Amino acid sequence: MKKIKRSFRKAFLPSVIAAVVLMIINALTVRLATAGSIIMFIALPPLWVGFYGFLFKRMDREKPSAASLFSFYRSARKILKSFITVQLGAIAAAVFYMLIALPFTAFYVVGDNTRVIVQVTVTWIITIFFLCMPYLYAKNEDIGIGEVFKLSFKLGLKYMIIFIAVKAVTDLPVFLYAVFVFDVRTDQMGFTHFLALTDMGIGCWRILRYFTNVLSTWMEFTAVYCIFERERDNMLKDFFNKFKKDIDTSDEITEETPFIEPYDFCIEADECFCDEKIIETENIRGVDILAALEEMDLAFDVVNHFGIRRKLKKMFDDLSFEISEFVTYEGGRSIENFFTEEIDEREFEVSAEISKASDYEPFKLILRVDISEEE
Repeated sequence: MKKIKRSFRKAFLPSVIAAVVLMIINALTVRLATAGSIIMFIALPPLWVGFYGFLFKRMDREKPSAASLFSFYRSARKILKSFITVQLGAIAAAVFYMLIALPFTAFYVVGDNTRVIVQVTVTWIITIFFLCMPYLYAKNEDIGIGEVFKLSFKLGLKYMIIFIAVKAVTDLPVFLYAVFVFDVRTDQMGFTHFLALTDMGIGCWRILRYFTNVLSTWMEFTAVYCIFERERDNMLKDFFNKFKKDIDTSDEITEETPFIEPYDFCIEADECFCDEKIIETENIRGVDILAALEEMDLAFDVVNHFGIRRKLKKMFDDLSFEISEFVTYEGGRSIENFFTEEIDEREFEVSAEISKASDYEPFKLILRVDISEEE
């Protein structure tokens, strides 16, 4: 529940803005008819991937700039991968929609509206297997297309009920409206034409449609974010480990991961949440900060948490570089910084302070990990 509340604070307003921007783009391209649809189909995917990356950074308590929304337009390779990860599901959906329509057109077995319900329901279930692809690419730009599809398929299969529930809440009212208000014939229109039909209407209906767009964007992102966090130490463990340059896995022996790892409940059983480590050294930039973290008396889930390790490495690199640039340390020099990270609904504060009393004294590093319970 805490992650959902944070998502509402961090991701809901950007979702509203994204829906408004998309509405404006639709209005500008509507006069171009088919050409406008093709332009949006090709040009928007990098923007969507950048938007998802923007939301992930906000959820990780970073402060991304608006320019990061356009970071996936910077190379042809990024544009192509964005297009594939965002639109592959829509392309597959259109193909499946037509294939499912074949037996209905050959044999008249049910009414038109029932056929639409069957076709669109099955097609939406197919799209679930592609749903996580742009989010995975937004989290890791180096991931391959094959791997991103494999992970997306596994996540879609494992969490299908959650994704169906999200689609039911956001898309079912629109779906029922289009089926029962418009004269829809499955043998005369494709899946994308059906989706375009749901954008028709004026007045309160159009306002409701824009609201469901906002709700759909936010709910889908929130569901994916919570699933990613849940799977950090399971299905997505290797995926997130690719960010850890300090870990060499070349000689590791791969074993089948059990459903429940022995350390799954370590943070509850081993309540080591606070510790401090002091290091004195002549070469502050040569300190392995992650090794220092591992030597602290902390719970396994804290020491090995991806967010803490990544942020600590970056923060320490910045601090050690800045303090090593001083010409003299006479009179004493000191620099410090901190960040927070949430694990199992606990808020952890990680801080590092580097000081040097004089030109002849060693550097002193104080690394602290603390927990503050929210009331």
